[in-house]
Amino acid sequence: MTLRLGTRASLLARTQSGLVADALTAATGLPCELVPIRSEGDDPRVSLDAPPRPGAFVATLRDALFAGEVDFVVHSYKDLPSAPLPGLVIAAVPAREDARDVLVSRTGAPLPELAPGAVVGTSSPRRSAAIRRARPDLVITPIRGNIDTRLRLVATGDLDAIVLAAAGLSRVGRLSEASEIFDLAVLVPAPSQGALAIECRAGDPLATALAVLEDHRSRVEVTAERAVLEGVAATCATAVGARATWSDGCLDLTADLADHAGVTYARITESVTLGPAADVHPAVPIIAAANLGHSVAARLLTGTP
Repeated sequence: MTLRLGTRASLLARTQSGLVADALTAATGLPCELVPIRSEGDDPRVSLDAPPRPGAFVATLRDALFAGEVDFVVHSYKDLPSAPLPGLVIAAVPAREDARDVLVSRTGAPLPELAPGAVVGTSSPRRSAAIRRARPDLVITPIRGNIDTRLRLVATGDLDAIVLAAAGLSRVGRLSEASEIFDLAVLVPAPSQGALAIECRAGDPLATALAVLEDHRSRVEVTAERAVLEGVAATCATAVGARATWSDGCLDLTADLADHAGVTYARITESVTLGPAADVHPAVPIIAAANLGHSVAARLLTGTP
C-alpha cells in the first residue's frame, strides 16, 4: 500500500514533505506519494490577518485528511492554529531545523547597515514590530508569495530587503543568500518556527508508524512555545515570538509580545528544570513545557518582570 501524503504545492512545502516521506519509507519500508493541495492561504485574495477560517495555510489540507483523500499531511508547525482540532492528532514532530529568522538584503548588508528609508518586505506582525524597534527609520511593506517570489523582489530591486525563516531557506538550499541571521535579542522567532508537524486522523493505526519520526526534544520545545500562543489568545495578527531550548536538563523559554491586549511591548525569559531526557517519563517534560509556556504568557499580559 502506498501512503498518500497531503502537502501544499509550493517548492518549500513539497521539499519538506519529501524529506518526511523519504524518512518514513527508510524507517518503515512504507512507500509514500505526495498529493499537492492548494491551500486557502495560497489565494492572494484571502487576507492573512483575518482569514475566513483559522490557519489559512492548513485548513484545506485538513479538509482532505478528514475526507479520506490523503492518509496524512505535513505542515510547517508555525502555520497551525494554537488550538488542536478534534479528530486529528499530531503523530510526530521530527527533529527541528534552525528556528531563527534571517535578513536577505540586495546589497548583502545586515539590518544595522541598511540605508535610512530602505524598504523591507514582510507580512508578519512579529517581524514588522521587531524591525521597527531596531530600525524605526526603515519602511516596512507587506509581501506575499513563495520563497522564490520573495527573493526575486530583492534581486530586481523592488525591495531592499526581506525577512524569512532560516529553516525555509535551508531546506530549499538557499541559506547562503542570507545577509544576517537574527540573534534572539533582536528578533524572537515565531512559536514552533523551523519545526514540522505530521498530522493524521485520531485513532488511525498509521499514527504508530508515523511516531518513528518523533524527536522528543523538538516536541517539548514547541509545546512550550505554542502554550504561549494559547495563553495570550494569539490571532494571525498578533505580534508574538517564543523560543524554547531544552539543554542540560533545563528548558529555557524566551517570549515577547507587542501591541496586543493592551500590552505595548513585553519580553519574558523563564526556565524550568526537567532533568536529563533519559531519566524522566516522556509525559513529564510535555506537561512542564506547557505549564512554562502558560506562565510566560501570563507574565507577558500583565507585564510582570
